[in-house]
Amino acid sequence: MKKTPLLILAATLLTMAAYADNPKREMRATWLTTVVNIDWPGSSTTSVSGQKKELTKMLDSIASLNMNTVLFHIRPASDALYVSKYEPWSSYLNHPRGTYPGYDPLQFCIEECHKRGLTCHGWINPYRYNNRATKGDWTGNNDTTVLNYKHSHPEWLLWYTNDIILDPALPEVVQRIKDVIGDIINNYDIDGILMDDYFYPYGGTTTQDAASVAAYCPAGKNVGDWRRENVNRMVKACYDTIQAVKPWVTFGVSPFGIWTTNYVVAQQRGYTLPDGISGGNMYAEIYCDPMAWLEEGTVDYISPQLYWKIGGGQDYVKLSKWWGKQCSMFGKHFYSSMAAYRYANGETSFPITEMQAEAQQNRSAVTDNAPGTVLYNTKAWVYDKVFRNAFRASEFKYLALPPAINWKPAQERVMVDSLVANGQEISWAYADEDVRYAIYAVPNSFRSRASIFSKGDALLAVTYDKHYTLPAGISTGAYKIGVSVVDRYNNEYSLRVLNESEDTPVATMVKVPANGSQYKLPITFSWDAVKKADSYVIQMAEDSTFQNIIMAQEVTETTFSSENRHNIKRLPYGEYWFRVKTRKANCNDIWSAPVKFRIDATSGIEGSYVEKDEVQKVLVDGKVAIVSPTSTYSVLGQRR
Repeated sequence: MKKTPLLILAATLLTMAAYADNPKREMRATWLTTVVNIDWPGSSTTSVSGQKKELTKMLDSIASLNMNTVLFHIRPASDALYVSKYEPWSSYLNHPRGTYPGYDPLQFCIEECHKRGLTCHGWINPYRYNNRATKGDWTGNNDTTVLNYKHSHPEWLLWYTNDIILDPALPEVVQRIKDVIGDIINNYDIDGILMDDYFYPYGGTTTQDAASVAAYCPAGKNVGDWRRENVNRMVKACYDTIQAVKPWVTFGVSPFGIWTTNYVVAQQRGYTLPDGISGGNMYAEIYCDPMAWLEEGTVDYISPQLYWKIGGGQDYVKLSKWWGKQCSMFGKHFYSSMAAYRYANGETSFPITEMQAEAQQNRSAVTDNAPGTVLYNTKAWVYDKVFRNAFRASEFKYLALPPAINWKPAQERVMVDSLVANGQEISWAYADEDVRYAIYAVPNSFRSRASIFSKGDALLAVTYDKHYTLPAGISTGAYKIGVSVVDRYNNEYSLRVLNESEDTPVATMVKVPANGSQYKLPITFSWDAVKKADSYVIQMAEDSTFQNIIMAQEVTETTFSSENRHNIKRLPYGEYWFRVKTRKANCNDIWSAPVKFRIDATSGIEGSYVEKDEVQKVLVDGKVAIVSPTSTYSVLGQRR
């Protein structure tokens, strides 16, 4: 990782009168769109200095709003905003397509994000080659280089009225997208990869892929199912590539905000659709099946495009609850993408208060300590003082760490060493370069409060450096300053507090489940309290080595109900392992002894969120049986 000074100043971070209820963990991201120069670079800005200045101005504003993630559009149309050995330079940087822009935008964006404590995810469109909306040359933007698929692989292209895409059925196309992902993560210090909802084109597919259907679709197979499997195979190939190379690189997909409106499809798959929702059936139109990605475990998060208001036929509350539960059922994260562009367009149903209410709803839609608010698009809000002031005064008043991808095995980390202060400058030592650091500030009078360093309002900054300049108003005399290590999965480890003595780690003892015991769901896990502990990290796994982690979560209490995690509620009976890590300041984290227990056969019922008329799934001998199907739903198309 490149280590450069953090520029975030947070003089008003701590309000001593009262602490706000902002979560310490929350994905706060913005789509930074490059297609058609929607966000960046400005269409008239082709100079290197002009593009860099424009991007850094945006990043300064993003960081000042206490956001933590930038979704940078690096492959909008089978082209590149980075050095690619597979595809040409994007025409949105310079004309014509294939023209070297004079620098590496992705490298520059990553470095500038990390300077500000922001993570940078590369956003790609997997299949799009060109469309009418790009305003480029329909035949390929005049690019005659071999990297242009029109010249190198014309057989890969499917031609629609308004779109040209790479054919999802072709094994060569899947391999190319997989190679593109591998190229990016091998050559860049990227924090994540994100795909949006452009799969098969909106408007539907009829005979455009007739040759591929004839060549690849098995006789008698439903063509719609086959097309969805093509997309699913590509998503899995990308996920598998990331896991083999850099499993800490977070992989997400942003589908249309409604999975399907076909009740029969939902019933056959064992899911309940949210009551009263109408909208486009993208399961059948663009062959997008996010529930398959959750079922197959080929994403880390889903960021559905919930570009609607609270109430009505696409009620934001119902949809966010539904998506939150579906992701939780499979132990993955739900980060809602929201229509900031509708606010910017002046739509009366999208005032600032609507956007704030949706951000608050995102927090209540999940129970896994991993809420998320993702704003589309960046220019819709980044220079809007009214919007920024409203969120900075309330929803984003304090910083938040991105949610941890804590179901993947990770190396344990120790505290930083040699934490010292020289005036307002603090510094420390740490052997590993591939981490970042969370800085905390707590008033001296608050130091004795329980779990004080586990609260989000104590979080002062995040830095990739081993030094930090405290902002004006935060002094080492009036505040307790702590530094913790945050790894690439966003797991945090115990912090060291400036001018305090090192303490002795004390492991807790698990009380429930008892080792070797048998339980029916639900289970309330419990363990002994440890004096001065700030928090505990609980883990449940399928194996004694905790390589196949089912659930992990940081908590401040000494009990945790399985009712709070839907993926536990749906487990088949069998043997599992549980353990608890104690985290307290000035000593390294320490695990309890693991306990093995058995979940007994149960008739517990598990279903997707609905207001009423719920389809229910019953575990029978470890298999799901479906009961009580009801209702049908209308279709009304809508998309970004």
